[in-house]
Amino acid sequence: MTPFILQDALVAKLKRLFADSEYMNAQYEMVPLNIYPQNLPAKEEQDDRAHFPFITVRFGETVDQGHEAQSSCSVLLSVGIFDEELDMQGERTVQNITQRIRHAFMTHPILERMFELDFPLTCSLFDDEDLSPYFFGYVNMKWKIPGISREDVYFG
Repeated sequence: MTPFILQDALVAKLKRLFADSEYMNAQYEMVPLNIYPQNLPAKEEQDDRAHFPFITVRFGETVDQGHEAQSSCSVLLSVGIFDEELDMQGERTVQNITQRIRHAFMTHPILERMFELDFPLTCSLFDDEDLSPYFFGYVNMKWKIPGISREDVYFG
């Protein structure tokens, strides 16, 4: 299934992209980003604190324009950071992560020689309400994926 291959490739690329980075978790330790396909794992505690810091890679709508046309798949990257510092700079950390993702894919828009970044690509912060010490952001992406050809055509 092509969307799953895309999702796995994105998870692998993000792990490489952030291999040199650490962020604070809810136990006040500096740790690498947790990068999850589709959803956060099941809760082991009352809340999801153990999953921070994280990126989830969720694929959304797959669109086919016809049998011979290029298909596309939308992907939503969700970023979650824990930051209990009094200067309330968690949003800056989230923005740094989303812009690093944006830069990586804008400068190298081909993934696994099979997928190509399409547009629009948008980055945003979740700031509708104060969820401090948790901060969230999103990267919305669209990818060109291989289409599916008909196999039932009769040439008799």
